Amino acid sequence: MNPRAPALALFLAHSAAAFAQSYDRPESVEYHPRLDRHLISNVNGGNILARAADGTLTLFTDAPSAPYGIELLAGVLYVLDSGHLKGYDIDTAAPVVDFAIPGASFLNGITSNGTNTLWVSDYTAKRIHRIDVTTPGSPSIVTTTTTVTTPNGLFYDAANQRVLIATWNANARIQSLDVSSIGPTPVDLIQTTLTSLDGITLDCRGSIHVAAWSGCGTSGSPTGCVRRFDPPFSLSSPAQVVANNLGSPADIDFAWPLGHIAVPESGTANTVSFAPTAQCTGSVFYSDFER
Repeated sequence: MNPRAPALALFLAHSAAAFAQSYDRPESVEYHPRLDRHLISNVNGGNILARAADGTLTLFTDAPSAPYGIELLAGVLYVLDSGHLKGYDIDTAAPVVDFAIPGASFLNGITSNGTNTLWVSDYTAKRIHRIDVTTPGSPSIVTTTTTVTTPNGLFYDAANQRVLIATWNANARIQSLDVSSIGPTPVDLIQTTLTSLDGITLDCRGSIHVAAWSGCGTSGSPTGCVRRFDPPFSLSSPAQVVANNLGSPADIDFAWPLGHIAVPESGTANTVSFAPTAQCTGSVFYSDFER
């Protein structure tokens, strides 16, 4: 027996663990307030990472194959993975659900109403699915909306009973989907001069934040940015600068207790950065629906 074999095996085990705890195209971020951590989907890594307050990364689960949007609701972390809606217990990472969405092409963005409903965007098929998860292990599609523009990030605006939609391509639009009626059609809320909107969220004052891959009006590289739009909204609402020179910023999240925007940079930067909102300093109060 090679006397170096045990040491080599230990080295390889540590190397594998180190790899599992590294960003590899981070796509979506979700803040977990109870444990003060951010959950991050790692597309190329095929896993979900947990980032502690000190920046330490640990593995939450490596069960997904190519996870995109993630959403935490009632103790379940829902994950979009290769045409499926999957769910994992937030404390144990045990699988809760694996639901194949009929006709799925490229599932990307996800949001929830905080009680029993998810909305999921299909980027390629230009669809938004409304999914009932009253019983997490047995989800069902309630409605499917076909869009004209390409939907990417989604965020549920509870105060106005609508889902906000970040759309792709040049002069991208922020759209609104009324959820108080059956079978609604998205309408334009803000016409931006940004290109390729990915993530979208609301801050403590109801301002919309979006992540754009380009069209930010800045020089230098990378070309991505985060921009803020303040209410009341109109088609010509001006964009306020939050952060510049981001690498392919994807599905962002606002952390109420911390007062900042977490930004997964899925391009060459391959990291998660944090942008202060300038108007939200953090609060001890937050919604308990995520658990």
